[in-house]
Amino acid sequence: MEEASKLVNCPPVDAEPASGEVFRCGKNNPVSGADMQTHEETRRAPDADPCLRRALSVFRSRTDAEHQILLFRRWRKKFIFKARLSPQHGSTKLTSGRQPSHTSWWTADGLSPERRAALFTMVETIES
Repeated sequence: MEEASKLVNCPPVDAEPASGEVFRCGKNNPVSGADMQTHEETRRAPDADPCLRRALSVFRSRTDAEHQILLFRRWRKKFIFKARLSPQHGSTKLTSGRQPSHTSWWTADGLSPERRAALFTMVETIES
């Protein structure tokens, strides 16, 4: 596994300072630090793009988050959370995904998973 400190151009040079409203899917309410860990932090998806493993998936559109969360069939209760990001929270880039507004969010250095979670409030519950 490539160490995060050795990654070049991560976040990518065309990432923009974080700003505006974003939505994130979750299975716990309230959202916790464990829900706000990157794949790198949880050691999941080791073969995925190393830079994307350092980012969290968020959506610019609530509708896109609602569509995405329906794909998580194993989750009995599902929640959509909302946050308003600013440049102090890191950088973002629209990235490919199943939903058009899928965005990768590289959090600012020192922004712990718990502090990330504190940015989000629950806006919708979906039960399946």
